[in-house]
Amino acid sequence: MMKLKRSYRRSLIYGLLVAFISSSIIVFSPKPSYGQPWLNWLLQGVQVIQLSTLSDSQEVKYGRQINDELIRSGQFRLSRNRALSQKIDRIGQRLAQNSRRPNLPFTFQVAQDDSINAFATMGGFVYVNTGLIAAAENEAELASVIGHEIAHITERHAINQMRNVAISQGLMSATGLSENNIVNIGYN
Repeated sequence: MMKLKRSYRRSLIYGLLVAFISSSIIVFSPKPSYGQPWLNWLLQGVQVIQLSTLSDSQEVKYGRQINDELIRSGQFRLSRNRALSQKIDRIGQRLAQNSRRPNLPFTFQVAQDDSINAFATMGGFVYVNTGLIAAAENEAELASVIGHEIAHITERHAINQMRNVAISQGLMSATGLSENNIVNIGYN
């Protein structure tokens, strides 16, 4: 009986030892497809931190550049209706003064677009489509949509999205996925 117990213990110890060594080899063996210089990891980490700690002035600067590029690229046309633009700016400025970030220089613009939509970019840039303005039954409906866009800015949603994209791109390049694979994964 003692021999059997000793044999069982020895088998158990050897089995655990084999499992431990095997898992250690699997876990600690470098995978060539995951190899990336430490400097790249460090730089990606710095970029993520930089995106997370943008000052208000940096955010406004980048927002202005995004705004300029949106207009320059023809993504949308700004409305030439001065009275309409002033109305949207008046509503927006009133709401922005009561937001969490009243010192941010908010810019409210009317996009000449028939779709019922509004959007915002970082730095206080808000865009309201003419289709939304036409569909709104009153100023309160417009104010609710504009307030929603102001909330995106005050909560720094665009910056958070940029940080998440930077993180995911870093992980994607670390795994060695091709651009086509990344596109397919995003599509699916």
